[in-house]
Amino acid sequence: MAISKKNKSRTFVDGKEYLWWVFDEYDQTEFDGIQIKAVCSDQTHFIKYGLQQKEYHGKLVLALKDYTKLVHLSSPPRFENNEGIITKIGINRMIKWCKQDEHQIQYALDGNKNDLTEVEQQFLLKELQKIIN
Repeated sequence: MAISKKNKSRTFVDGKEYLWWVFDEYDQTEFDGIQIKAVCSDQTHFIKYGLQQKEYHGKLVLALKDYTKLVHLSSPPRFENNEGIITKIGINRMIKWCKQDEHQIQYALDGNKNDLTEVEQQFLLKELQKIIN
């Protein structure tokens, strides 16, 4: 099923199109409050980021579209500008940050298995990164 482009912004990173939007939600997602969701237009994966996170205690979620595989990456940099506003430049930085080699994983889920070893978590991250590259 296609994603509606209504009320969504578009950006391209390394030849892939992403649709992104900002929304405010509580008790339903990994973040409470204002957050961003960037979905690859082929709908294979998405990235979520909370805008009101405390620095050095934040996280970013990289997941497949159906949540069967996901990782929470610890301590992302701030992608919003000094006024706390996210722009297309910040979205592009966020997507490129996910592609970097070194990440600390806060939580990982592979199917129904969430007690992954550190090696399994890193393997899962590499698997997800292959999809986004």
